[in-house]
Amino acid sequence: MANFVDKIVESYPELKYELLKAQTFDVEHYGFPAIYYKIMETDEQRVNSYKRTFAHYNNLQDAVVCEAGVGTLALTHHYLPYVKKAYLIENNPNVIDFIKAELKRNDWEDKVVLIHGDAMKTELPEQVDYVIGELMSIYCANEYQVQIFKHLRKYLKPDGKLIPEKIINLAQVGEAEFEYGHTHYPIMFTRHLPMFLGTLGVVNTIDLYKEEELVINRDTEMTALLSGKANAVYMQSWVQMAEGFNFTGTDSLMPPTVKLLDKPYDLTTGQSFKLNSVFGYGTNLDQSVFSIQ
Repeated sequence: MANFVDKIVESYPELKYELLKAQTFDVEHYGFPAIYYKIMETDEQRVNSYKRTFAHYNNLQDAVVCEAGVGTLALTHHYLPYVKKAYLIENNPNVIDFIKAELKRNDWEDKVVLIHGDAMKTELPEQVDYVIGELMSIYCANEYQVQIFKHLRKYLKPDGKLIPEKIINLAQVGEAEFEYGHTHYPIMFTRHLPMFLGTLGVVNTIDLYKEEELVINRDTEMTALLSGKANAVYMQSWVQMAEGFNFTGTDSLMPPTVKLLDKPYDLTTGQSFKLNSVFGYGTNLDQSVFSIQ
């Protein structure tokens, strides 16, 4: 154990960007690197937030369900035994054989329609009770959660539910170190947190039942609590799975992320200022721009 801890401590600086690499979209893999599936499956907080939500909805008993981006069925396993029918959508050809084998092994083939394709282009033959998907990234900046739910929610029954249903994006300014060529990094260890200088503010709220905007430009009122030179914004996304059932980010999904401001700003204790946030859903966090007004 001592040697294991030694290795972690010695690797702190290098690990600052390793999580970013593991979560970066891989075109050749039609998604994320293979290791990311293991990162996801071993995150109990992430998986349990969905399990608790499924239980809240009576395990989706006898429902017709559509899940987008099923991957290695990390979430699917927890509701599929109970539903009446499921449309499972996956665009990554590298996991299709695995999915088919799992469906056969568990005798689920008769209740599943497996769709290999783009969830934003998939047409369903009927309305469904639930649409499930965790194609999320911080602020939904890298993944297509907003676009996918915007498309699939038209197949939702009038009393149907989205899982998740709401995302609240928050920000806080501070001072951080960035290595050359990097404009952002996810938090894996607290020593990588910025030195915070101001209050936490809500940038925007995504209501996935209604969201139409794909490019966001918002001003958020904030107050400096400490004097200093702000050069970074600390980003958080809080997710409402269902009323009273939440997920606020872990290192495997929507990790709190530090993003470089457009330029450094000198702040004074008590100073009021506005943080201007400009970003697009399903684009690239490097394209986002945060500035202090």
